[in-house]
Amino acid sequence: MATRGNGGMMIEDADAPDRPAGFEAALELVRSLWAEGRHDGVPDRLVAWAMLVESVDRLATLHGPNATATLLDRLGRAVLDTPSGASPGSLQ
Repeated sequence: MATRGNGGMMIEDADAPDRPAGFEAALELVRSLWAEGRHDGVPDRLVAWAMLVESVDRLATLHGPNATATLLDRLGRAVLDTPSGASPGSLQ
């Protein structure tokens, strides 16, 4: 998930028709991990933090630190622009 010019996708692209093949399956995998963690008694905040740390590390390895920093900056702005009380998954 790097900048569009780098061939990756950004948060606002997730509903785009050119979404990468397998995205829905990957999203379902992540959601199943949430459910598994909850079942095992792992607090959501810890699962979220672990996923974030692992995701940023993987993105930096795949796309480089500059593209990852750009993605995180855009993600931060998208989070700040999301209306209060929006449903989970609204950034997709």
